[in-house]
Amino acid sequence: MVGYFFLRIFVELFRFIPFRALYVLSDGMAFLLYRVIGYRKAVVYSNLRRAFPEKNDQELQRITRLFYQSLTDVTLETFKSFTTSAAEIERRCPCRNPELPNQYLDRGQPVILTGSHLGNWEYSGLSLPPALHSPTITAFKSLKNKSLETYLNERRSRTGMTLIGMDEVFKVMRQRNGEPAVYILLADQSPSNRKSAHWVPFFGQDTATLPGADVLARKFNYPVVHYAITRIRRGFYEIHFTDLQPEPATAAEMDITNAFSRQLEREITAHPEQWLWSHKRWKITREGA
Repeated sequence: MVGYFFLRIFVELFRFIPFRALYVLSDGMAFLLYRVIGYRKAVVYSNLRRAFPEKNDQELQRITRLFYQSLTDVTLETFKSFTTSAAEIERRCPCRNPELPNQYLDRGQPVILTGSHLGNWEYSGLSLPPALHSPTITAFKSLKNKSLETYLNERRSRTGMTLIGMDEVFKVMRQRNGEPAVYILLADQSPSNRKSAHWVPFFGQDTATLPGADVLARKFNYPVVHYAITRIRRGFYEIHFTDLQPEPATAAEMDITNAFSRQLEREITAHPEQWLWSHKRWKITREGA
């Protein structure tokens, strides 16, 4: 309960901080994390070196510095978003081509949306539901503190998002089979089990990737659309949709996972500082699989 009340007080303080002051605070936090504390600095730099072996140290240090600024921006923007109006969030993170996923939904087809931890993924959870023509459902990782979990889910779902536990996705899709709906899957994290992972090339390396979107799309024959949230200037983002697999029944196993990985690699290459480099993306190896 202590964590819950602390978060509530912390969030309420952000209600009174204007966005201009928010980014001054973010600059200070980024300096502390990067220059003083060195938060996961070795992990960040190692990931960047593996992803961009062609870049020199000066280029990698620049991306690293910008990454910490992006990380603290997204963190503080998320706290601020809990007390910011939905209309303001949609203004700061609009969907530019929602007609792409809506064409399927308007025909009565459910859609799987694949996303990633690029840009401000928390903003997208508030901007997506109003732009899409059917119920929007996403999975979340349960917290031990249920009061905290309830509060966070209330804040995240206030524009229409339905949140379900990660282990409930298949059951919900089966129960709603045939009803138009949007299922959002963030697929750029490392799987916990190497044996069930899809191993695909990602930045030139054999990489364990979550198989969910690939397996579920082919199982239910739901079109797969990818969405990317990218920062266009500080505090403002855009969401763009791309078809990954309009006819998954014709796809072979791992085709969708490969398509997702290629698309994500292109997006990260275009905006390397905006991805979440602080997680150990290549911590799982094939050995022992």
